[in-house]
Amino acid sequence: MRALLAFPVALLSASLTFVAAQGQTPDAVRAAKHLDCGVVNEPDDWNRTDIHGNLSSLGSDICRAVAIAILGGEDGLEIHQFPDEKEALAALKSGTIHLTTTISPDTTVATRYGVGFGPPVYYDTQRFLISRAVGITELSGLRDRLICVLDFTEPERTLQDEMAARGIPFALMGHSEQGEMDAAIAVRHCAAGTAMESRLAESRANFHARTADFHFLPDRFGLEPVVPAYRYGDQKFGLIVDWTIYALIEAEALGITQANVVEAAKREDLRASRLLGGDFATAQTLGLARDWAVKVVGSLGNYGEIFERTVGKPYHLDRGLNRLWTDGGLMRPLPLR
Repeated sequence: MRALLAFPVALLSASLTFVAAQGQTPDAVRAAKHLDCGVVNEPDDWNRTDIHGNLSSLGSDICRAVAIAILGGEDGLEIHQFPDEKEALAALKSGTIHLTTTISPDTTVATRYGVGFGPPVYYDTQRFLISRAVGITELSGLRDRLICVLDFTEPERTLQDEMAARGIPFALMGHSEQGEMDAAIAVRHCAAGTAMESRLAESRANFHARTADFHFLPDRFGLEPVVPAYRYGDQKFGLIVDWTIYALIEAEALGITQANVVEAAKREDLRASRLLGGDFATAQTLGLARDWAVKVVGSLGNYGEIFERTVGKPYHLDRGLNRLWTDGGLMRPLPLR
């Protein structure tokens, strides 16, 4: 795979413009043997619009999965890193990339950039990070305590709304920079810090030897999924993106891993057969090779393995809402048939 690239959209060459929408993207990708995919590499300090932590490693593996599904391997994949979602979406709209994988979906984004959204690859939610030494284990313990948050951001407004709804008074310590807020949490200038879980987990990981000294309260405010985006109207390509993600989730649900996928391809149970090519109706419908899912899982693992490698281990995060639906989480596939 080619090296990751970071560049402003303004410098993208016009020669990179691709065949747009209306179902032609998979054929164009195969003809060129090349897929361009964008991920958002969040800077240390938020831009006050993108509220998630850096999920570019997870997004990169979703890029790889789609490339393997269409091309059979990663050799034709080029991953482009963007500093924020706006630049990634602008590149997608202009046709300079085929896909971007770490986007916060909403109606404004859909209409402004002309994109459709795939299924969530990560469910984020607002939480509270607190030093264990403070001794608070539930939300009510923050009554009349000082809470750190970034000024003029959605998490600040959500904090005010949710605490008012619960009748919990508190004091606010606003910060203009993420590093400043992280330092205040680390030295306990505030009782807790609040932001999206992915961003707080990234901050906590940067505490290094003191990472284990901080934990999340169990309470969660809201739900902010992270999804892939592709140009609206590009239905054939969109279906491939969607069912590639569903295949990763289905593989985990069936106990199919990177290590056992070749042996699992011999299974005769219906769901495994549909996923791994024994029944090739899905592959035929999507226009993919019969063993496309075998190659994807064999290269990257199932969704759980990808989560642990890209988010779980680096950020010391458990699965939480990103567990399978069978385990109380929100991750579930649509049927592969």
